[in-house]
Amino acid sequence: MIKTIPVEIFVYAYFSKYAVPGEQPMYVTLMYASTSENYVLVTKKVMELKIEVPDDVQDFTPARLAAFEAKKVQINLSAAEDIKEIDDEIQKLLAIEYQ
Repeated sequence: MIKTIPVEIFVYAYFSKYAVPGEQPMYVTLMYASTSENYVLVTKKVMELKIEVPDDVQDFTPARLAAFEAKKVQINLSAAEDIKEIDDEIQKLLAIEYQ
């Protein structure tokens, strides 16, 4: 099945903070509005994008499950790092207290 979706595209002139005066910008497209001072909005366009999607939504389930599993792993790793930092700080404070 062919599906048409509207897509908002932002075209920016990107100026590196290391650029010399008069250097030409690099032009980039983003799918979101940038708030960085290195980007100057040139134009914003809404375009229709035609994509082919499977008729059976069940085809998306394995990919969604894999994405959730990857997110769980990422959260667990981040939490473990945070807990280790907190434990290190606790040990430092306890060492100071018992000197």
